Amino acid sequence: MRGLKGKVAAVTGAGSGIGQAAAKRLAEEGCKVAVIDWKTTAADDTLAQIRQAGGEGIALTADVGKEDEVAPAFRRVIEAFGRLDVLVSNAGVFYASRDGRVDELSKPVWDEIVGSNLTGMYLACKHGVAAIRSTAKTGAVVITGSPTGMLGVTPASIAYSSSKAGVHGMARVMAADYALEGIRVNVVVPGFTLSPLVRELVADPKVYEWNVKNIPMRRGAEPEEIAGAVAFLASDDSSFMTGSFVVVDGGLTAV
Repeated sequence: MRGLKGKVAAVTGAGSGIGQAAAKRLAEEGCKVAVIDWKTTAADDTLAQIRQAGGEGIALTADVGKEDEVAPAFRRVIEAFGRLDVLVSNAGVFYASRDGRVDELSKPVWDEIVGSNLTGMYLACKHGVAAIRSTAKTGAVVITGSPTGMLGVTPASIAYSSSKAGVHGMARVMAADYALEGIRVNVVVPGFTLSPLVRELVADPKVYEWNVKNIPMRRGAEPEEIAGAVAFLASDDSSFMTGSFVVVDGGLTAV
């Protein structure tokens, strides 16, 4: 990818799954990567993999839903590298067993999911964009969205779907707000992705088959396949893209 070598990137939710794959891919492309996750051991593991592959980075612990943890994390990025060029705002949660239909969903579960997925995205973008503006001046923001924020493809997930729809709206406004400053904001929209947790949930072949039956490609994505789209949106190869949604879902939203 053009324009990534030597850049500094911060990735939230980088301890596993899509976030980890994105952090590793950006490091492979020559970025210095700040690995941010709410689990210290997970962040450390991702950083170890980056360093083992010859990359450079730091590991930071922060719950994106808590501003008193997010703000210091981004200050630490600037202290370590002097700048921030790329933000991958990816952290979020999905609770299939606790989310539900609107008339059944408890307020505490709604607050937890929206607090992480939407408020957490806002806080990461608030402090990440501020870091880009105060240092590199221009840059790229890549936000992780979801088909559930566009279509009713995951019934009984009212909190998750609502949070992702909110993220999509936030990204569009951000794209317009910062376009003339040279900060691009785009959304990667992953479909059914085989993160470690998902692999456990679909270990039974019958469960896996049920989950992919409506996907034209009849399989889930590997996290690395989503990471490729993230790297593209962060790179100069997407220099005329802002406010765009790149769907990587095996054709799910095409049918």
